Amino acid sequence: MADIAVEVSNRVPNGSVITTKPSYLITLENNLGKTKSLRYFITLDRPELLNGFVQVKGIFVDNNVLEEEIISKFSSILTNSAKDLFLEVLLPWHKICSIRSLVFKAK
Repeated sequence: MADIAVEVSNRVPNGSVITTKPSYLITLENNLGKTKSLRYFITLDRPELLNGFVQVKGIFVDNNVLEEEIISKFSSILTNSAKDLFLEVLLPWHKICSIRSLVFKAK
């Protein structure tokens, strides 16, 4: 009897990380004196809501990077960042402007 080869239709590229944890982009107000700016934080998993705070694990993104650039390249940002830059932090709820899913894509 001959062997039958079964082809894989959705093959994951070699060396890529497979994870089921969703990543989120948190936009924070960054008030320094009279100047207001935004700061971005990429989470490694779903943010956990606590009393007045959001507990997250992840990395702060450089302030010079645009939001759309972060969204399109978040996977490479996470993989190319040094491990000592990853933090577990409590972010105050009143400083958060938005929380956006980086995994969900509408059709």
